[in-house]
Amino acid sequence: MKQIQKFDQVQSKIQSLYQESRWAEALALATDYAGTFPEQEPLLYYWRICMAARLGQLDLSISLLDEALNKGIWYGEFLLRKSPSLLDLQELPTFLNLIGKNNQLHDHEQEQQYPLITIRPQQECKYRENSCPLLIGLHANASTAQASMNFWKAAAGAGWLVAVPQSSQGMWSGSYVWDDMETSKREIISHYQTILERYAIEYKHVILAGHSMGGEVAIWLTLAGAVPARGFISIGPAGLKMDQPEKWVTEIEAARSRILNGGALFRGYIIVGENDLSIHQHGISDLAKMLNQSDIECQIEILPGVSHEFSTDYEDAILRGIDFIENQ
Repeated sequence: MKQIQKFDQVQSKIQSLYQESRWAEALALATDYAGTFPEQEPLLYYWRICMAARLGQLDLSISLLDEALNKGIWYGEFLLRKSPSLLDLQELPTFLNLIGKNNQLHDHEQEQQYPLITIRPQQECKYRENSCPLLIGLHANASTAQASMNFWKAAAGAGWLVAVPQSSQGMWSGSYVWDDMETSKREIISHYQTILERYAIEYKHVILAGHSMGGEVAIWLTLAGAVPARGFISIGPAGLKMDQPEKWVTEIEAARSRILNGGALFRGYIIVGENDLSIHQHGISDLAKMLNQSDIECQIEILPGVSHEFSTDYEDAILRGIDFIENQ
C-alpha cells in the first residue's frame, strides 16, 4: 500500500535502496508509484529501466524503455549509453533500435521547443523611447523555461523585460540542465544578443537571475562578465560550486580584478527558503562572505517556512533583490 505522499520522499528512498544494492526493492517501489506523480513519470521509468537491468532482467528493461518511448518520453543519449546500470544492454540489437527511436523523439522535441520566452510590459521595450531594464531568468536543472515562469513574472509586472532561455542540454523529455557550463555560457550570450536585436534594452540595467542550478549559473556568468550585468539574483542556488565554495575563488578574484581595472561594479542577492533541504546553506553563506570580503556586495534573504519549489513569497523577495541591485 502506498504510504508516501511526496515525490522527494519516494526519490530519497529509491536512491537509498540503490546505494545499498537493494535493486529488487527499488524496482518494486518505483513500480508501485508509477503513475502517481505524472510530472515525474520519465524519472520513475528510468529508475525501473535501470533496476531491471541491474537485476539481469534485460527483457523487462527493454520493454520498459519501449513503453516509455511509446508515451513520448525520451532520454539523453549520453544517459542511455553511459549509465553504469545499463552496461549489459549496450550491444543488444533491440536496445540499439530503441536508441534510434529515442533520438528521433529527442530531435523532434528540440525542434518544437521555444528557445527563449519573453514577457514585457504592454507596449514597452520595443523602441528606444520606451526601453526597458532586462532580467534574464534561468530555470532549475531537470526543468524547463516554461515551468520556471512563475518566479519571474513579478519582475515583468515591475516594468522589466523578462527573458527566460531554455537550455538545450536535455536529460529526458521535459528535463533540461545547465551542467555543461561552457555550453550554457555560449547559449546565454547568444540569447542576450538576440534580445538586443529584438528589443530596446537599458544596457546599464541588466540582471542575471536563476533558480537552483540556474541560480549557480547566474552567479558564475555575472562573475565572469559574460553578460554586462548590474548584478545577480540567485534563488536556492545549487550545484557543484555551491557544495564546494572554495571553487569560486578563481572567479571571484577575476571579477575583483576586472572591477579594479575599471570594470562596472555589481551586486548579488541570494534568496533562500528556510525549509529548503536540497541546497548547501553553509556553502551559500561562505560564498556571500567571500564576495563581500572582495568588495562585491552580496546579501542573503531567508524566507521563513519556504522550501525549494516556487512560492509566492519568492515574488516579493525578487523585487527586493532588484531594488538592492539597482540602488547601488
